[in-house]
Amino acid sequence: MSFLTPLFLLLGLLAAPIIILYMLRLRRREVMVSSTLLWQKLLRDREANAPWQKLRRNLLLILQLIILVALVFALARPFLPTPSIISGSVVVLLDASASMQAADVEPTRFDAAKAEVARLISDLGGDSQMTLIKVGQTPTVLAAATNDRTQLRRALEIVQPDPADAAWNAAFALATGAAQGFRDGRIVIISDGGLPDDLPPLPVESIYLPIGESGENLAITALATRELEGSIQLFASVQNEGLIDRETLLSIDLDGTLFDSRRLTVPAGSSVNVTWDLPPGTATIRAHLSENEGDFLLLDDVAWAVHEGGVSNRTLLVTEGNLFLEQVFTVLPGIEAFKVPPGSDLLDAETFDYDFVIFDGVPLPEPPPAADMLIINPQAGGEGGLFSVTGAFSNTITTRLEESPLLQFVEWSEVDVLQAQRVSAPWAQTLVAAEGGPLVQIGESGGYRIALLTFDLRDSDLPLQIAFPILMANITGWLSPGRAFDAPTGLQPGDPVAVVPGASSTAVLVQKPDGSRWTAEVGEEDLFFTETDAPGLYTVLLRDAAADRPAGSFAVNLFSPAESRILPVADLVVGQTQVETEDEGDVGQRELWPWLLVIAVAVLILEWWVHYRGTRWPKLPPISVINRIRR
Repeated sequence: MSFLTPLFLLLGLLAAPIIILYMLRLRRREVMVSSTLLWQKLLRDREANAPWQKLRRNLLLILQLIILVALVFALARPFLPTPSIISGSVVVLLDASASMQAADVEPTRFDAAKAEVARLISDLGGDSQMTLIKVGQTPTVLAAATNDRTQLRRALEIVQPDPADAAWNAAFALATGAAQGFRDGRIVIISDGGLPDDLPPLPVESIYLPIGESGENLAITALATRELEGSIQLFASVQNEGLIDRETLLSIDLDGTLFDSRRLTVPAGSSVNVTWDLPPGTATIRAHLSENEGDFLLLDDVAWAVHEGGVSNRTLLVTEGNLFLEQVFTVLPGIEAFKVPPGSDLLDAETFDYDFVIFDGVPLPEPPPAADMLIINPQAGGEGGLFSVTGAFSNTITTRLEESPLLQFVEWSEVDVLQAQRVSAPWAQTLVAAEGGPLVQIGESGGYRIALLTFDLRDSDLPLQIAFPILMANITGWLSPGRAFDAPTGLQPGDPVAVVPGASSTAVLVQKPDGSRWTAEVGEEDLFFTETDAPGLYTVLLRDAAADRPAGSFAVNLFSPAESRILPVADLVVGQTQVETEDEGDVGQRELWPWLLVIAVAVLILEWWVHYRGTRWPKLPPISVINRIRR
């Protein structure tokens, strides 16, 4: 046994003052007497004597000396040499990828890896230091170049794995920077393997500590939809990454309700593909595996899909003929337009299936359709109870333009209108006002949005202006927002999503799978949602002056063959170099001071108890009695 701070052993000399104080201690034996008069002279004589007393056996003295010895040795930091890979400056790369959540070791691989790191921290010597790096979706330095075990353990305690691929290239760059400048630098990789093949070589000696025992795993590797004539087809693929044929139950939920379950037999190292015909109107799909004993990674047993983002943009154009409108709604993105004449059966309330209706110079049906509406050149006698037309006016010179996102980039000063209808709509807000009355109005009635253009497009030069397609796009985006985000089908955890809010939107909200919400104000800069850390469904909402409106959903899935292939790698190759496994040639230091501190505290409690209880050493019988017993 050796000591890291042997100078503290000199504190053992404090035992001498403790012993001296006990020798100087004046002891009196309590005796019952009839009077103290005869004892006063005797007490004066004893006080005149030398204060030194014969050192007698005393339990309190022995306990206090034990406490002193334990504290002195703890301060001297004794240690025992033990085999260890911790020597000098060590950089530990802790794999926190999705495969580390496999449960082939109890409780998970990641917990076993943390136990390995804790063992390395315990072996950390006084002249060694450790840098701890979490290798997850975004590599993070948890503790930088320190020999403070408390700090390292605290950082290790709170770290959690990521449900995504690990960014090993970035992690190697961090490790290389942390190990530079140290002649005795070393990098320790704690992982189940599966590192990319294009990693650069490490600049210092490296050691690989493998984690994991089994590679048995079933995974959903694909889930997608496509539009067929009159139906939606769903495609799913289940892969067996293990060495044993497996049976499992694949269940499909549509919009939160169980739709179908099928029992599958998946051969080892192969996949099984399954298709379903889904009912029209399906928005969200969830697939999950169950009854699959022996599957050690549950993270890839569930997947989600969204059919066309869950947003329908079917537009019905009711007109007797308007080439301007037909052309502009043909090119607007996210709009599927259908043209019908007035009185069409498609306006029947029982069969109506559109999200946005445009009435161009035709009367409204009674009752009006349950949808957002753009009404151009409203007609008297066919208001549908939403407004009233009291005549027409020709003094159409613009007097006021409201500051509204719907008029963004619209140059109205060049627009001339021959005449317009005089419309009274109490629920409407005027965006463009003329001397005779409003030209453009918007508002809500009956829970639906309505926009009014009080003039015939052919009685103006608006269709000939660049402002026309811009105004139509802004109004359409406000009435029936198109796809408010650009989310491809194969979104992986960590992939960004571009958000494109409508003209009237003031904020964008995204509800995550755990129920929390991300909020961003709409400005001039592009919006990107980057918090796609967890697999699941994400719901997008657009906020305007009225309310928060759903704008669709997108799915994030762990479709990663590298993470689903959980068979641990025994030998790791980085670049062209094979990384050594654990080397026991180095010597670590197992410090004993925590145990000594525990002993000191325990003895201190015992000393306090003896002091207040007055426990004394048991008296031994006289020698004559012992000899008599022996006879």
